[in-house]
Amino acid sequence: MAVTVDDIKTSLRLDLTEDDTLILGYLDSAKEYIQTAVSTTADLTQYKQYDFAVSLLTQFWYQNRVVDMKQTPYQVVSMIQQLRGLISE
Repeated sequence: MAVTVDDIKTSLRLDLTEDDTLILGYLDSAKEYIQTAVSTTADLTQYKQYDFAVSLLTQFWYQNRVVDMKQTPYQVVSMIQQLRGLISE
């Protein structure tokens, strides 16, 4: 299951559509960020941790876009580590 803009909006309890393009940009960047952090060649879409990490990171970036985007949330780092372990098995 791929994470969609509507999934993010549901998680954030957003009804507005004005930020859909912004959320899509964060979502695409989060997918690339997680993929690159784990492996540039492995197909991560088969793992639930991938979708979860993408969703968490997208939500974090959206919610903190004005304040502080320097820190990657612990949960995302944890999912990245789990994915690295899964693809090395």
